[in-house]
Amino acid sequence: MKKKVRITLVSIVCIYLITFASVNIADLKVGFDYDDTLSFSTPAFRAGKASGEEPYSPGYWRVVNNSFNLEKKKLVPVTIALGYKILGFDVVIITAREGYGGEGLQRHWRWLAKEFYFERNKSEILKRDRFVAFFGDSDSDITAALGAGVRPIRVKRSPKSDYKGKYHPGQYQEFILPFSD
Repeated sequence: MKKKVRITLVSIVCIYLITFASVNIADLKVGFDYDDTLSFSTPAFRAGKASGEEPYSPGYWRVVNNSFNLEKKKLVPVTIALGYKILGFDVVIITAREGYGGEGLQRHWRWLAKEFYFERNKSEILKRDRFVAFFGDSDSDITAALGAGVRPIRVKRSPKSDYKGKYHPGQYQEFILPFSD
């Protein structure tokens, strides 16, 4: 019996090593939107609004980007991202936020993501590299992935999110990640 367990364990380790090596050699990536995908970020946006800064000004974005300690990580998407990382994929985070004061936010997610972009045109980043999937909550995340030829995966928004626009799960026949809200 012990011999069968040992052979099974060796087989699992070999499969993992082959998968990890293949993914690394192919330089495969998986992308994640940030707001309402990896993080419930409504509290940071509320802090930006309460700051007295002009909405969407550089000062406003500095407040929002430095309020990540108020946000909550979304368990299912973060766990999936970590699983991809363990399998050897480069995890990339892309947010449509402006990047003013965003260095702390980038450092905060360095444990998970190899790259963290502040970029409205997510499709351009997805076209540039070998992405196999892009996880996002908004319709624009899904269309960016489709436009880049990358598999879109919809993450459900929290019902507590202040952002209600551009959200029609299933409209593009994309896979909807269960338990992701």
